[in-house]
Amino acid sequence: MRTSDRVCLETIIILSGTDSAGRRFVETTQAVVINRGGARITSRHALVPEQQLTIRCVKTGLEAAAQVAGPIVEGAEGWNFGVALLQPDVNIWGINFPLLDGTENPAGRVCLRCVDCHAQEVVHLDVFELGVLTANDCLTRPCKQCKETTLWRPYGREEQRFPVGRAAQGSHHKSQERRAPRVNLRVNVCVRHSVHGEEIVSTENVSRGGFRFISHKDYPLGTIIEAALPYSPGAANIFVPAKIVHEEARREEGTFAHGVACMPTSPASSLARLPVSPPK
Repeated sequence: MRTSDRVCLETIIILSGTDSAGRRFVETTQAVVINRGGARITSRHALVPEQQLTIRCVKTGLEAAAQVAGPIVEGAEGWNFGVALLQPDVNIWGINFPLLDGTENPAGRVCLRCVDCHAQEVVHLDVFELGVLTANDCLTRPCKQCKETTLWRPYGREEQRFPVGRAAQGSHHKSQERRAPRVNLRVNVCVRHSVHGEEIVSTENVSRGGFRFISHKDYPLGTIIEAALPYSPGAANIFVPAKIVHEEARREEGTFAHGVACMPTSPASSLARLPVSPPK
């Protein structure tokens, strides 16, 4: 299993190293996706697999050695590639990533920021915490730096509110056929698919490790997607792989109801499948 969640967050970095022609370079660029042990980075310089670089995060001022580990693709803004940090104990991003052991099954994942000390942390939410965050745009939780319970808000563009749907009234609905409660909750989620592209949809209900959403697009049973729940445009969103496990055609509405179960990712794909930045 990969060791941490991946956060779609454009982060300014200073990248230095030697390009494929042997020329030394230093450039200011950005990481578009980050995790505990690596990132997806853009560069104006052509690089080769296993090439070593130095990355400095401008926001924290910390730097670490890294190695090109993912596929190298030429894009409109330069080269895009995945890197693995060679000093995993150095947290250059300044975000606390919880270690994953394969047993996680949260209702949602979000990057939060302490209002008092500005500490940042990736947080796994249960269905009730997700409902509180959705309704109030904040959570109260313990802060290790403040050493007390403080207010936390979604981390991203500081001026932006958290535009998700409101929690439905009478939302606690339990099914005896399920291990975890299924809560009727309207939350914005971004769904990515290799054929259908990206779309922003709203959930009908959420449970631990899954959700149900409505779309005009048809995702057949077994379809693999990536989903960010909750989703906020331009903010720090966390995409995870998921599978369509239920489908219901609503022909009178011209829509489909899809049941989704989140699934783990193998270590081989943790860098190679780092997604691009979220839609603007």
